[in-house]
Formats: sequence, structure tokens, C-alpha cells
Amino acid sequence: MSTKSTLLATITLPALICPIATAQADSHYTLAQEVIALLSETELTLSSCTDATATEAALPKLRELAAKAAELHTRQQQLPDSTMQEDVAIAALVQDFQIIWGAIRAHIDRLEQAGLLSEALREVLRIAPTTD
Repeated sequence: MSTKSTLLATITLPALICPIATAQADSHYTLAQEVIALLSETELTLSSCTDATATEAALPKLRELAAKAAELHTRQQQLPDSTMQEDVAIAALVQDFQIIWGAIRAHIDRLEQAGLLSEALREVLRIAPTTD
């Protein structure tokens, strides 16, 4: 699987990304860095969801991040296949991605256990409803 396919797969989960304005053209590596930055911002936002009021207050920020994800997805689709050098550079970011994604998953689990994973939050995070 190419890095392009892998990156697309990773950003479709909550589809949250934060484009960083730069003078240079997009590359797979710069977009991967943006994924890491956005996931960090998402983790920070989810960490603020400690009760129903705070969770509701976080929704506008999470919606903003979801819109940025859609923009990133469009930019990423316009790139040619990644180069070997980009693949190597992106591989160095995998550990950061895994750490941040693990923290996001922990927040989602915490929110679900606390009964704070509302339909609106599920929608913005693109989490399927439970079938209990």
C-alpha cells in the first residue's frame, strides 16, 4: 500500500486535521505532519470533555477540526504517489501518530464509560452508534 493510501486511511477515522499555512507546496510528509498536529489538537480538545457541559462546549471546535480534515483530504488527493524519501520520513512519524491516537482512543473510551459520548459527539468524531 502506498503512503498516499495509508495516509488517506488514517485521516478517515475521525477525519480531523489542521492545515498549517506554509510557503512550500504540499508533500506527503508535510501533510503527515499536519495530521500529527491536528490529532494533538483533537486530543487536547477531548481532554477538556469532563462533563456534559464541557463536552457540549467542545463540539464547535471539533466541528472546525473536521472541516479542516476535509480540506486536508482534498489536498492529499491531489498529490502524486509518494517518493521513497517521503516514505522513510513519514515512517519516522508513526510512533508519534500511535501515541496520540492511543490517547484519543482512551478519551473516547472514557467518554463512553461516563455516558458522555452523545449522538452529536459520535457524529463529529464519525463513530458508529452502538447497537445495544
